[in-house]
Amino acid sequence: MYVVTNTLRVPAEHAAHIEQAFSGSGEHMKQMPGCLGFQLLREVTKGGEPIYVAMTTWQDEESFKAWMASDDFRRAHAHADESPSSGEVHQYEVVVRG
Repeated sequence: MYVVTNTLRVPAEHAAHIEQAFSGSGEHMKQMPGCLGFQLLREVTKGGEPIYVAMTTWQDEESFKAWMASDDFRRAHAHADESPSSGEVHQYEVVVRG
């Protein structure tokens, strides 16, 4: 299994927009070959800018790379440059699973 996270730091006034933008992602991602799941996490903080983590779980790295090379990926990220958020992507291999 392969997990990819994208940590998004968002100005507080854009938090609702981010949540709305990702609201349909779970259903859409289920249709992607090799995608095992999608979650949007919001860090529990005491004030300050919201921090979100978009997390996808994949069957393998090849499935994730195929998603990144797809037209679906390009469409999903077409307006990413217009977003007021800053992101940091990390990729993980699952070595122990419970």
